[in-house]
Amino acid sequence: MEGSCHPLLRGGRRENKYSHGFSAGELESLASVCETILPPLPQNSLEVTGKDGQSNEAIQFFHKVSGSQNSIPDEIAEIIFERVFFEAAILVRLVLTILSTRLGTLLLCGSLSFGDKWPFINTFSQISLEKREKVIQRWFKHWLLTPIRLAFVFLKFLVLYVFFSQV
Repeated sequence: MEGSCHPLLRGGRRENKYSHGFSAGELESLASVCETILPPLPQNSLEVTGKDGQSNEAIQFFHKVSGSQNSIPDEIAEIIFERVFFEAAILVRLVLTILSTRLGTLLLCGSLSFGDKWPFINTFSQISLEKREKVIQRWFKHWLLTPIRLAFVFLKFLVLYVFFSQV
């Protein structure tokens, strides 16, 4: 019965390999952007107990889920590779490539990219979640960073689309 329905109606995740062509650094930067958009919730933010007074495992699992888990970055990269305008794909890949290097992160993030240990300049994925959130808030306020803002809004849309459309 499963083989008789349309392939798009079967649901689930991809079983085959991805053909997006993103490098490991770009995927790492994409995963950190995904985690910044959809961070895991703190454990004590909402205490929900079931009828018998015990906490619900599904709710605890939902609190631990973030945008960088499972195959979300790969799915986003695949959508960028297959369905996006050429100019938007170039812009997103350029921003992700810049954020995957220490010098590029220093140029785009400023003093928030500094760390305590050697090497003192971190890549975007090595910056703490709070600092990444501040960086993205800065990008939205600064008028010179319009291309980065466009790439981030596009990534934000894709992250939310992929995350909430999973079956």
